[in-house]
This record gives sequence, C-alpha cells and structure tokens, in this order.
Amino acid sequence: MVGPLKDLLSHQAWADATFFFAWGAAGVTEDEDLRRRTDHLVLTQEYLLKVLKGDVVVAPPEHPVPGFLDLKRRCESIHQVFRALGRGLDDASLSRTVRVPWFPDPPCVISVSDVLLQVCLHTQHHRGQCMARLKALGASAKDVDYIIWLWKQKPEPRW
Repeated sequence: MVGPLKDLLSHQAWADATFFFAWGAAGVTEDEDLRRRTDHLVLTQEYLLKVLKGDVVVAPPEHPVPGFLDLKRRCESIHQVFRALGRGLDDASLSRTVRVPWFPDPPCVISVSDVLLQVCLHTQHHRGQCMARLKALGASAKDVDYIIWLWKQKPEPRW
C-alpha cells in the first residue's frame, strides 16, 4: 500500500499545482467562490496533517477569505510536508491509528493510510468543483486525472 499512497500524494501535488496555474492564468483570481472553496480544501489538508502529527486540533477561527497568492503559498507548503511524510511511510506507520476529532460521536479512529486516502479524495472532489467553476467563468480547465499524470510520466508539480 505504501507505493500507491505515495503516488496518490505525488499526483495530488501535481494536480493542485496545475489547478493553481490554470486559475492564475484565467485572470479570475478574485473569484470568491474559488477562493472560499480552495480555502476549505487547503484548510482540510492542513488539519488532517495536524491529526497525523498528533497536534491538538481546534476548529479554525472565522477569517476573511484568503487571496489567491496566500492560498497557493499554503497549498505548496502543505504539499512539501506531505512529500516529506511520504518518504518516511512504511507498513507500520500506515497501520497506526489516529483520531479525527471533528467526528466525535462515535469517535472516528482510523489508520494513517485511511487519513492519507481521505486527504487525496477530499482534495480531488473539491479540485473538480474548482475546475468546473473555472470552466463556468469561461476559463480553460485542465484535465488532472490520475491517468493523465501517469501518461505524462508522473511529472513533478510546477508551482
């Protein structure tokens, strides 16, 4: 399971970077829907990483919707952390369990591998919504399917 999860994390970084490139090129960086949805996507990545690290997780405070450059910077930064985390993955670390605190009753206790899979699937869902929003705004959405990444020989993200 280690190899496929590392690939999913690598694909996610490439796909997110490709999304940010398309968003920036579209000239719609001030679109509030894109900014709000991307903030949710990045916050979720950040908070699931806190869960994996064993940090105390509290609900994020109300905050203004961040701008494009801040969101891009945070997303790139979180992917660097996930990349480093991926290098240290092994079967033992993947089977370790953690508690996801925002699902309290009953407690959500899942494996590290399931948390990483959730990060990738949750991001994919919202990235797809963002690409659809770009298209609705008249911009060129990019195809960032996993198979495209494989076909392109697993390119590195270009932030």
